[in-house]
Amino acid sequence: MEKLNRRQWLNATAVGISGLSSLDEMALAFDSKAFGEKRSGTPQAGRPRSKMKISSFKATLVASPDFALLNSWNVHDTHFTRTILELETADGYKGVAEVSGGSLKDLEATRETVLGRDPFEIEYFRQGIKNPGAFGAVEVACLDIIGKVINRRAVDLIGGAYREAAPYSAYIFFVMPTPDGPDYSTPEAVARQFVEFNKKYGFTSCKFKGGVLAPDKEIEALRIMRASMPQAKLRIDPNAGWGVETSLRVAKAVESIGMEYLEDPTPGLDGMAEVRRQTKIPLATNMVVTRLEHVAPAIQKGSIDIVLLDNHYMGGLNNVRYWATICEALNWGCSGHSNNHLGISMATMTHMNCAISRVAYHADTHYPWTTQDIIKGPMLQFKEGKMSLPEGAGLGIEIDPDKMATLKENVKRVKNRHDLLRKWDPQYPLDEHKIRW
Repeated sequence: MEKLNRRQWLNATAVGISGLSSLDEMALAFDSKAFGEKRSGTPQAGRPRSKMKISSFKATLVASPDFALLNSWNVHDTHFTRTILELETADGYKGVAEVSGGSLKDLEATRETVLGRDPFEIEYFRQGIKNPGAFGAVEVACLDIIGKVINRRAVDLIGGAYREAAPYSAYIFFVMPTPDGPDYSTPEAVARQFVEFNKKYGFTSCKFKGGVLAPDKEIEALRIMRASMPQAKLRIDPNAGWGVETSLRVAKAVESIGMEYLEDPTPGLDGMAEVRRQTKIPLATNMVVTRLEHVAPAIQKGSIDIVLLDNHYMGGLNNVRYWATICEALNWGCSGHSNNHLGISMATMTHMNCAISRVAYHADTHYPWTTQDIIKGPMLQFKEGKMSLPEGAGLGIEIDPDKMATLKENVKRVKNRHDLLRKWDPQYPLDEHKIRW
């Protein structure tokens, strides 16, 4: 057998053991400066890396006309405001997202973190942007870009489509009478509103915004709804406008009509736990379990059964998936939550609700109350109470520049309806969140 010198032996070892072709390659494997090559420490990916860069960041406040919808603490303004985020890469890919109007400053604060970065670097943004709503908007806009780059829908980037169409519930409100709007201010009227929404959109479930009239009036409304639509799924959400005793009285009164759940009947984890101990009706929330630090005390106190997921304040679509996993582990149910919104959020919510199997309750949406949208083409459509996933890549929608200009101009027209509310009910609270009954 031929005797090998040291270099020949090392070369043979490199080839036979490590698969490298020479001693020079073996040395390269341990060279920390060899970027993009195999080396010691954490190896770089052998596949090509994305070199996209976000070159444009634009956040715009817009407003869309709203109805005089009533909740337990106020009446909606003449318009609802939203912040629209538009990101564009140096090679021309565009992504959009939509959050609340009040998020404009928080979103603007992320500009320097986002500009110059790759839209694929979502974890970098998650670590660098501490405000959940602002991060969620950046994440959604980046997913919109990524989907367009690889020609896949956003739903495919967050686990794939568990369902191709998401079921939604009617969102039923008492509506204060105004000179230019409808009057749904009685139990009979809101029950009729649900029937109308069923006929127009196919909704078979109802989220009823309570805490507006005296509880007995709202119980009456639920009973009329049940008589009008015997098979419907019914919920009521007074936004914690009832005390524990009132919550229990309402629960007892409506138990026989078959309620799907009560949403935030009373304030706080302790109050919710007290109600939950004394009723068979499940309790849902989008008020008392909204951050991870709320989960442990909610378990310990036994406060809830269902969490309403919302990508806008839970920090984007991927974070909502983490929330759904937590809920599954704890045997909590999931539904979807909404505030007033435009078509960008409607598309985003539909991707979320179609991707997450844990969303087993029909999600709520304000979209049927929207009259001026921002997306190209017609508004997104409900069919038999469901909304199908948009067909295009990314979110599957685009901003219409002319509609955007109109909604931007609307911002100067936003006014509150406090004078009208005082005339309708002098005792009604104005932006004061409190127990009313």
